[in-house]
Amino acid sequence: MYLAAPEGAVFGALGAGGLAFALALFLALGVKGEGRVRLKDNPAMICGFVASTAFSAAGSIWSNPERITSQGLTGLGVGSGSGPFGNVGIGAVALVLLILMTCWRLTPLRGAILGLIAGIVWPAAGDGTLWAIPSELAAAVLMMIGG
Repeated sequence: MYLAAPEGAVFGALGAGGLAFALALFLALGVKGEGRVRLKDNPAMICGFVASTAFSAAGSIWSNPERITSQGLTGLGVGSGSGPFGNVGIGAVALVLLILMTCWRLTPLRGAILGLIAGIVWPAAGDGTLWAIPSELAAAVLMMIGG
């Protein structure tokens, strides 16, 4: 058991699970907005994306959103070449998410949900793709603050 903070961690030793829990709580309370903090659409989307990145790193119970999203994409035939929409790859889903993020009228809840889904789908598009860059940036930020 390590009680000391990892080298360079701003908040001390949070751990991936602790950081995932803290971000999930902040996202839930911020989207609800009945306290001092009320997240608007874009900040909720960014917080959802970063939270989703923390969920992936934490594993355990935090991997359930990733499993649900993967099952949904598999059910729609994404990547199989024979889905109800034809041959749809994960890159197309990533692009659709970006279009929704930029063109759809977002509420804090919609923004949070899109951010959470993008945090799962974009890294699944593969290393070296344009979609991996935000995930790598979010992971680097999480490591700096103690995850």
